Amino acid sequence: MVWAFFVIVALAVTRVTRLIVADRIMLFLRRWVINTWGEDSSAAYLVHCRACASIWVAVPAAIGWTFLSLPMQYWWVALPAWLALSQLTILLSRLEEQE
Repeated sequence: MVWAFFVIVALAVTRVTRLIVADRIMLFLRRWVINTWGEDSSAAYLVHCRACASIWVAVPAAIGWTFLSLPMQYWWVALPAWLALSQLTILLSRLEEQE
């Protein structure tokens, strides 16, 4: 059951990342970032790069999954889960781009 939750969390991270980076509904956020910090800023790069955004979206997801799904002695799993969630998001976004 723990792995099923991990898959659900990975899909959620992928969806939230897509919302931030590509969906029309968050276009106002991307425009605000560019208008506030400039087109060449790190913040602008973050909201246009799926790999970059997924790292930050995966942080709370990995912490939540780890502490809600695993016994406390496995707290350290949050770090590899964080990286794995981000990487899965990158792989899933590549599949989406191929369609």
